[in-house]
Amino acid sequence: MRTPLVLALMAAMLAGTPAFAENRVVKCNTGAARSAPSSGGPALVANVPRSMTPIDLGAVQFTDKKLGKSVIVEELAVLRNPVNGLTVIARFVNCTKKPMVIQARSNFLDANQLPTEAASAWRTIFLSPLATGVYQENSIKTTQVAAFYVELRPNL
Repeated sequence: MRTPLVLALMAAMLAGTPAFAENRVVKCNTGAARSAPSSGGPALVANVPRSMTPIDLGAVQFTDKKLGKSVIVEELAVLRNPVNGLTVIARFVNCTKKPMVIQARSNFLDANQLPTEAASAWRTIFLSPLATGVYQENSIKTTQVAAFYVELRPNL
């Protein structure tokens, strides 16, 4: 059985329309990524004003300044999984010409920004030079989970 995507690609090939494209080598502007403003949405903030940088929810928190000069978050998505918990998916781009190993973990919070469970275990992501890698994590709790953030660090 052929899927609609396969049928569309076959029709494009028969019509002489290129169905696939070749991409150029990835070029990154990590400076633009680092200087992007806060989302302006919910964030974890200290109880003493201006004592720490707010940690945006629904975002990736870099734990190392140098890492932000080598890696870009290309995509961050969240969806409800079949048991009504959250699944977080992040795609990272290695902006260097060297292989890189990074680690990520997720933190899931309720509507009051309290943890619904312990932070997930650190997962290792292997990034080839100028290539992408994907991180995925599921929450254990179900409907209690209302927010999340992902922490990213160099491989230790």
